[in-house]
Amino acid sequence: MNIRSEKGITNIDITVSIILITIFVTIIGTLAYSINSNTMAMEKRTEAINYAINEIEKLKATNIDELEAMEVSENIGSTGYYKKITVTDYADFEKNQGKGIVRNLVKQVKVEISYMQGKETKTIDLSTLITK
Repeated sequence: MNIRSEKGITNIDITVSIILITIFVTIIGTLAYSINSNTMAMEKRTEAINYAINEIEKLKATNIDELEAMEVSENIGSTGYYKKITVTDYADFEKNQGKGIVRNLVKQVKVEISYMQGKETKTIDLSTLITK
């Protein structure tokens, strides 16, 4: 009788092992990349929200009589963020035209912060009403 010895590793064992390790490393790499890109996207969004909140708080600290209807657009330093601030008197809204609403009692402040994320432009919009 000729009995083969089962000692050692065959080529099939090595090939299967390499394939399984490659699949495992690919999955781990993909997960790490996905987590990193999502974290970076959330950080940029959080920073844009903070810029918008800061702008609204600056305008809230201003006397309402000094807030004129305006639209300001500019870059925020060299951060890569772009802001657009719009102040509108409540009496100037189209639905309020001709209704005798008193001016300078309520103003709407709208802040838009735009930034690039990859090849897309993302925008954060925040608005609030400021009253006398």
